[in-house]
Amino acid sequence: MTAANPTAFVEVRSEARHTPTPTVEVAGVRWPVHKLHAVLLAVVVAVLVFALTGSGLVVAWTSAAVLLATWWGERIWFSHRRGV
Repeated sequence: MTAANPTAFVEVRSEARHTPTPTVEVAGVRWPVHKLHAVLLAVVVAVLVFALTGSGLVVAWTSAAVLLATWWGERIWFSHRRGV
């Protein structure tokens, strides 16, 4: 019996390669800026919403929505800006 070669099933096309997005170094690790913006904005929104409502449930849903919208919105924006 022969073991399957997983690399034989993967096709890499040169035109489909991803161009890197701008990065920022955080504690020695390179983060894409859209991830950093999403996390920071979600934390700010969480603090503000908690100060206004005092509800953990509202904070969780609101900050999650802001995080996802920022993360995916900037990711798509950077990919279109780079021409990917």
